[in-house]
Amino acid sequence: MKLIGLFRTAQQLCSRDPNTRKKGRYLLAAKVHGIDLNGVSLEQLGLDPARSRDYSDSGPDLEQVLQSLDISASDAALDLGCGKGGAMITMAKYFPRVDGVEISPQLAQTARNNLRRAHLLHSDVYCADATEFTDLDRYTVLYMFNPFTEPVVAHALANLRESLERRPRPMRLIYRNPVCDAAVTAAGFRRAATLKIGTQPVHIYDRQWIDSRRPVPAATDAEAKAEASAGQDDGAG
Repeated sequence: MKLIGLFRTAQQLCSRDPNTRKKGRYLLAAKVHGIDLNGVSLEQLGLDPARSRDYSDSGPDLEQVLQSLDISASDAALDLGCGKGGAMITMAKYFPRVDGVEISPQLAQTARNNLRRAHLLHSDVYCADATEFTDLDRYTVLYMFNPFTEPVVAHALANLRESLERRPRPMRLIYRNPVCDAAVTAAGFRRAATLKIGTQPVHIYDRQWIDSRRPVPAATDAEAKAEASAGQDDGAG
């Protein structure tokens, strides 16, 4: 398997496509530093295919997405379904704080080893089910590379909604290969932009959460008249 991986890397380094060569250099540098980013199937991990997806590294392609964002010194990012931590290593170049959540103990430990070898000593990898992870209040950016099926995505975003009600704040979600887009928009996120990594779309969603416990201010007389007028116009045949 290692020889096959090396052969693929050599092929990428010799490719005519600059993005493929870039990925080859990235993988070669990872191998030199002992960082394991090889893909793993659900069968190998013993995970439930009704809830999880195979692990595949995000690679250096994520950089073009991160470069398009306005990132501040107060932002903190969380990779939901972080696998072996490849995306975290890339994100750490841009965010002051990057943590990950991974249900597989095997992948979580590999991610910790990879982060240590990449000299990222201030990132945490939580070995937890994303539906049960609720310590979300510090984060302003979430990243997912199609790690879950729709029920898990919906539950994880319900946890995020509760966090945003506790601590209203701007929130962005970066979702590569957004198979469960409907669950994200149903949770109240607005798609702000779409980029592409190869043939895969990357949706960037945002939301300025409004605390639902706060009373909605009453409309002024002028606003009420404007709404009434608009309603009459809408009803006209």
